[in-house]
Amino acid sequence: MEHEVGKQANELGVLLRVYRRRAHLTQREFAAKAGLSVAFVRDLEQGRRSSPRPDSLAALGYALGLDAAQAAVLARAAASSLRRQPDATIAASDRRLRLSVLGPLEASLNGSPLHLGPPARRAVLGLLAAEHGGLLRRDAIIDAIWGQWPPATATNLVQAHVSRLRKVLDTAGNRAADDSVITSAGSSYRLRLRIEELDLLVFRDLVACAAAASANGDYQAACDLYGRAVAMWRGDPLGDVDLLRGHPAITGLGRELADALIKYAELACELGLHDQVLPRLWALAAAEPFNERVHALLIIALAGSGQQASALGVYEEIRLRLDREFGAYPGEDLAVAHSRVLHQDIPSANRQRELRRTPGPAVAGHVVPRQLPAVPRYFIGRASDRKKLTDLLNAADWGTGGILIAAMTGMAGVGKTALALRWAHEVEGRFPDGQLFTDMRGYSPSGGPRRASESVRDFLTALGVPPASIPPDENGQVTLYRSLLAGRRVLIVLDNASDAEQIRPLLPGAPGCAVLVTSRNQLTGLAAAEGAHLLPLDPLPESEAYSLLTASLGPRRAMDEPAVVSDLIGLCGRLPLALRAIGARAAARPGLPLATLATGMRDIGDRLDGLETGEPTTSVRTLFSWSRPRLSARAMRVFRGIGAHPRPDITVASAASLATLPCDLVHSALTELCDENLIVEYAEGRFTCHDLLHAYAAEEARIR
Repeated sequence: MEHEVGKQANELGVLLRVYRRRAHLTQREFAAKAGLSVAFVRDLEQGRRSSPRPDSLAALGYALGLDAAQAAVLARAAASSLRRQPDATIAASDRRLRLSVLGPLEASLNGSPLHLGPPARRAVLGLLAAEHGGLLRRDAIIDAIWGQWPPATATNLVQAHVSRLRKVLDTAGNRAADDSVITSAGSSYRLRLRIEELDLLVFRDLVACAAAASANGDYQAACDLYGRAVAMWRGDPLGDVDLLRGHPAITGLGRELADALIKYAELACELGLHDQVLPRLWALAAAEPFNERVHALLIIALAGSGQQASALGVYEEIRLRLDREFGAYPGEDLAVAHSRVLHQDIPSANRQRELRRTPGPAVAGHVVPRQLPAVPRYFIGRASDRKKLTDLLNAADWGTGGILIAAMTGMAGVGKTALALRWAHEVEGRFPDGQLFTDMRGYSPSGGPRRASESVRDFLTALGVPPASIPPDENGQVTLYRSLLAGRRVLIVLDNASDAEQIRPLLPGAPGCAVLVTSRNQLTGLAAAEGAHLLPLDPLPESEAYSLLTASLGPRRAMDEPAVVSDLIGLCGRLPLALRAIGARAAARPGLPLATLATGMRDIGDRLDGLETGEPTTSVRTLFSWSRPRLSARAMRVFRGIGAHPRPDITVASAASLATLPCDLVHSALTELCDENLIVEYAEGRFTCHDLLHAYAAEEARIR
């Protein structure tokens, strides 16, 4: 009952927000136009107040310019909230716990991230969220985490994980002991969160509101609501929880998104809003290559946005795919979509057909993009590395037809991005036609590496190409991109690349531009084929590490405990990210002796805990974990074996013994780990890794 009440109140608030935004009104303008207070409008939209008086409701409808059908939908939403307890939603709104599963798993309190613990604990929470409100058996959790080989202590481990999660979430949600976020029933558990505390529930609520609006004939409002629901997804559900990859509950969440997207696309295409859904339809069609309904909608959306040739190409591709794989003909959905395109039966397509073809895409004047992000506040040193880059730039011969490509490689947290941005800002004056920047997401919590076509489209827009003039196919986009760069001096920074293949489409075709790449991958293929200059990046020298940590601590505090500062530098392995993390932790606890922080890191099993920031992008442990999806199962097994070894220094024979694999297979796995900068071969047949990576490998070994 409480869930239904909150849902009804939220429906009223959601509808008000949708109608207000369609009317292009701020909350203050809306309130003034309706003759009501801003606080009253805000409380209605956020669900803290419901059931406005009839005269207030009429004033709201008038201010929004609603027609009779829309006003009826709003009135029904307001009437349904009468069953609500007067203070229920107010009490709920004071809880500022937020749990997000529509993408990487995240939890926060008042906007500050909460630390959810190791991967297995995150998997437990992810499963509970996916099954929200239902009972989840303990043996189902054990099967999901450990599969066919659970440890003897699996039951105790699950109980411990649940206990720790209760402590974190109950405290964050201000729950009483008898109102825990996670409840038990025998050997099963249930997660209980309010709608506003779990993004999955908000998504489902928006979908329900959209369905209600559609059933009442308000298709524009339904389309807006579906669009908001779909926009909540930040990537694959629980995409960073590797232990749950492929789990039926997670697959089911993906199906919910697909269903909502299909309904959104159906409405958008009927309303002529084809461009709104094209990017999502492309992605869903790629993920479901045999889904005829999705491809039919993609064909209609393409034709409706004036891309008839691409629409017919999509039809031909799936027709051949169905014939090749199943010996089947396209079904009714595809046949109807194909016929509509051929007969110019899509209104927007007819309007596009009447337009004259132009020799090339319309491009707005000579746009100078300035896309470089700011340099991190505490950037120290790297003078020799910056000089190497400047020397390469000075030595570049722009008249020979080549382009300058410099690739900085190294382990996670070594400061590649910070150095790239510092140097790029230093030399930006030598690139008068602008600077382009993109995060290639080669190593990220979810969604996989960014497709080159996404970055090309963003770069074309930054260079002044109107979205409607961007070619629909990747080859056309790359050709236009290189044509626009010809004769210009532009610096292109490709951060966090996964491999050479991801980079190649973004390379200019004419001299004058420079490309700066950062990656954990060694990018030897880019050097071999494109002549890229490789600059491996090591941890900071001792003096620069001291300067970086002192900048965070303050000189007085560093001078008070000089020996401990040296210890901390050693425990952080002179890794810039680790030094900034421990500096931030110390700055947050000005009364805590530095020796206490150092003591908490001396045990290798606790070292990464001592560097935890509670935020994925600055957590050393989390950044290391983003390399895991790139590794084969064999390489990950060998990596865990290295973690089980007492020292990071290891031979092929020792690694083979720990991984219980033949030496030839282990050698190829070690090469793979070297390619990803997780280990280094410092002598023939001898390998080592950074102390913090060894600590992470040891954690992985313990988990498994």
